[in-house]
Amino acid sequence: MDQGVAEVVTGAEATIYFRAHSVTKKRVPKGYRAAELDTKLRKERTRLEAKIQSEARKAGVPTPIIQAVDSFKITMERIEGPPVRFVINEAIAEQVGEVLCTLHSAGIAHGDPTTRNMIVSSRRVYLIDFGLASYDRSLEARGVDVHVFFQCLEASHDNFHALKNAFLAGYAKKCRDAEQILCKVQEIKGRGRYL
Repeated sequence: MDQGVAEVVTGAEATIYFRAHSVTKKRVPKGYRAAELDTKLRKERTRLEAKIQSEARKAGVPTPIIQAVDSFKITMERIEGPPVRFVINEAIAEQVGEVLCTLHSAGIAHGDPTTRNMIVSSRRVYLIDFGLASYDRSLEARGVDVHVFFQCLEASHDNFHALKNAFLAGYAKKCRDAEQILCKVQEIKGRGRYL
């Protein structure tokens, strides 16, 4: 283990190294891909993730500050606090709505806005893990983000309806086209019933 590393978490796409004041995300090689292609994809995805996360922050979305980007690694500020999934209440759900709308208004879709990819620190909700994020202003992409968040709530929290309503209040407070996006969420949800 690297000196100073307090914890290591291995995921499907990356290994995360937690230090006292920083977190390093290192994309791992995929043996099923040709080595040259794998290297190219991991470098591109690492750069894109760092760029999107930085631009989200500039747009007003609370995210960890990027400290360094190197080939397959992103080192960023460590945000102290619990994941939203452990502490969510109506006030936090409303704030998540505001944060997600701010992200969407910047033309960015998160791709995986679950309560595991959000941290509460100093009463603010921070978005983390932009590994599936993309530049996408479409109603579809924004609707998918909201749908994924709702699915996460429904699967994990008994007070789903209250949390969903609080999220919607926060989202509508910031987004001009919230109604259109919510119609798209219903369409996406309807598609899932017949798969």
